[in-house]
Amino acid sequence: MTATMNTSVSASHAGSTERRARWRDLLGSEWIKLWSLRSTAIVLGCLVVMYVYFAYRAAVTTYDAWPTMTNWMRADPDPAHDAFDGPTFMLLQATVGTIGAMTIAGEYASGLIRTSLIAVPDRNRVMLAKVGVVAGVMATVGLILSVAIWAVTFAVFSGRINGYSFSTPGVGRSILATTLMVPVCGLIGMGLAALIRNTAGTVFAVLAFFLVGPLVFKAPLPLLSNNLRADIGNTMPAYSWYRLCIMAHGHIVERIPSVPAAWTALICWAVVSVVVVVMVLRRRDV
Repeated sequence: MTATMNTSVSASHAGSTERRARWRDLLGSEWIKLWSLRSTAIVLGCLVVMYVYFAYRAAVTTYDAWPTMTNWMRADPDPAHDAFDGPTFMLLQATVGTIGAMTIAGEYASGLIRTSLIAVPDRNRVMLAKVGVVAGVMATVGLILSVAIWAVTFAVFSGRINGYSFSTPGVGRSILATTLMVPVCGLIGMGLAALIRNTAGTVFAVLAFFLVGPLVFKAPLPLLSNNLRADIGNTMPAYSWYRLCIMAHGHIVERIPSVPAAWTALICWAVVSVVVVVMVLRRRDV
């Protein structure tokens, strides 16, 4: 009798293991969800085109002004200042964060999250698949964007502002930093959505974090010393990323984080966001 029961339990366990969703199926499902809205492709495509154009216009402005620049300005140029304009990129970060947030907030609003968890009760696998798809897509966007921006900048500079190419020190770092920064912003949006679970509240929180947060910590605050305020501000994704992009110090105000500190901040934002996304769903009902 015991042997029969053990056999039945083993068979049942084997059957449940066989029915467990495969990672490629989970990733495929999340891929379909992400691209099921046409706005995803349209917004990401527009972001790439728009920011490449911004870089082109900035490079043209510098190219035209080069003959009239003073010697000290020519001695320490920073093409990354044209290619990656920090304040402008804050809007990109907020947009990517909103897209990431909607991958979770949208499912809560529509009730699709319940269907997903009925089909795949393992919440960790569901959320990790979602994280993997969002991070992979956004990293690809960041890579394409950064390479295209530098290609346009070098093409415009050619013939007048020489000595810059993809092999120039600092260029590769800025490409890698942008490739990391874009998915980090998407993951932060997902983390905020997992905590708030309300579409309007999540969008507000994302916009406040990416657009208001960096400005708040660069303005005098009565309760914080200037050093502490600068340290907190430098951990924000906008400033950490920009530190990794700059190639000279002529356009930087206040003290800036070190390169290792900037890398650490971006990676920590990614890790914390993933932990929040996974752990919150495990401890909350849907």
